[in-house]
Amino acid sequence: MDKNKKLNIADLSIFKNSAFITKTPQETRVLAKKFASILKSGDIVFLNGNLGSGKTTFSQGITQFFGNTGFARSSSFMLVNEYQAFDSFKLFHIDLYRLKKTSIFDIGIEEYLYSKNISLIEWPQRLSDGENENHWDITIENLINKRKIKIQKKK
Repeated sequence: MDKNKKLNIADLSIFKNSAFITKTPQETRVLAKKFASILKSGDIVFLNGNLGSGKTTFSQGITQFFGNTGFARSSSFMLVNEYQAFDSFKLFHIDLYRLKKTSIFDIGIEEYLYSKNISLIEWPQRLSDGENENHWDITIENLINKRKIKIQKKK
């Protein structure tokens, strides 16, 4: 899919409460690129799943859609990786794996979440103040030789 091509409006509803199966990391990235086409500034995306389930692979597809030409790395060793998303806003990839449950205000990520940018958050269950946010909830389940990816809009 061309990164500048948007899905038509009839296709947007497929991401409201849907589950998808991908069989390869490339298929996961392609699905993520399609999903990224409906994101707008200010959106928050919670990425849930076990270790190795494909959260970072999904994040890579989103960052590629927004023009990242390099390889988006897991941010497990850095709390936040920042990417320019076209010319209008930034994309923040936040990984909370190494943290215990904490408030978004204690670690200072509220500046990312409440900006006019897009935030992708791996391990969002570590946030004690983020559960009620208006966000996208992506759950990735690693099955035998495939992944089940559930996408829901939470309000």
